[in-house]
Amino acid sequence: MSDEAPQQPANPFAALGNSGASFGGTGSGAFSFGVPTAAFGAPAKPADGEEGADDGEEGGVNAEEECQAEFKPVVQLEEVETKSGEEDEDVLVELKCKLYRFDNENQEWKERGTGYIKLLQHKENKKVRLLMRQDKTLKIRANHIVMPGTKLQEHSGSEKAWVWSAVDFADETQKIELFAARFGTVEKAQEFKKKFEESMDINAVILGDLAALPSAGGVAEEKEAEELAKEVADKAAVQDE
Repeated sequence: MSDEAPQQPANPFAALGNSGASFGGTGSGAFSFGVPTAAFGAPAKPADGEEGADDGEEGGVNAEEECQAEFKPVVQLEEVETKSGEEDEDVLVELKCKLYRFDNENQEWKERGTGYIKLLQHKENKKVRLLMRQDKTLKIRANHIVMPGTKLQEHSGSEKAWVWSAVDFADETQKIELFAARFGTVEKAQEFKKKFEESMDINAVILGDLAALPSAGGVAEEKEAEELAKEVADKAAVQDE
């Protein structure tokens, strides 16, 4: 038996030498698989020369927002002044109400609309007329002179409604109508009555003998309207809002 120590097996990597860095090192003889990359999900680092690129984009956006360029329309539209026909009149009273008209054919009340009923006095001739326009559409629902002698009848069962007849011109043709106006409160109904009666007195002075002349529909039609007003006052039903 020999006293010599057993020989160590040869190192298969000895040929690579010891001058290089270990695996993953940074020495001149480093063993590398390419350029290191960021961890998965981490934001990429901007390449050299790209620093400040975001600032450039932001500057471009701001410059675009501050653009003061003006573009003129191809077609120039001129402003057109619209007139309501009330420019030469003063408002004596303006109250919101729901207006009804009595339908003779079907013997029932039909709603004309909700809106503001006005008593308007002309600035020159001082005559007073009643005008009611429907909300939103502004369509005329009542338009007539407040004739002296017109009878305002309180609607049975409601202190907030008044019934009266008039030669109306809302539909651009003279026609005897029986109206009923219902107000939100008793106070507003009383205010309307007071101003209506004052308007009759004003027109009585202005019209004089003309107020006593027959209306366009004739004496018979005027009498018929008064009789109809009395007849339907008890049976007409103006429902609460």
